[in-house]
Amino acid sequence: MSVRDAVFLDVQGFLDEIVDVVARRDHAGYLDLIALPYAIHSAAETRVFDDPDRMADHFTLFLAGLDALGFEGVRHHLLRADALGRDLVSAVYETQLIGGRRVVAAPYRSTITIRRQPDRWRAVANAHTVGHADWVERLMADDAFRKR
Repeated sequence: MSVRDAVFLDVQGFLDEIVDVVARRDHAGYLDLIALPYAIHSAAETRVFDDPDRMADHFTLFLAGLDALGFEGVRHHLLRADALGRDLVSAVYETQLIGGRRVVAAPYRSTITIRRQPDRWRAVANAHTVGHADWVERLMADDAFRKR
């Protein structure tokens, strides 16, 4: 089954929607792009969010990480998308952090799984080696080390 035949999803457009809600700091818009339960896998752990308030808190942490590190925003560039069926897509993309006082993370790759819902496509899972929780933890560790 080809992507063209199985799925009518503009994956880069979906990634651009995520970037847009980040730029607007739009919690409601972010939650509209997510289907719960939502799983985030990193090299260190898996976090599963099944509550909209916890997911909103996670988005707030992401925005705080951008602010703390001095980044003005993010850019997602689609590298590959595969239809896993008529209603499920998996994609690999690169995240670039834009602007900033210092560089903490080089561009990195992630995967996203997007499922067709009755009213729209929504992300159901994400995986990456380094995520924004890692940025914040590394920044706090770096700050604590410098204060000694």
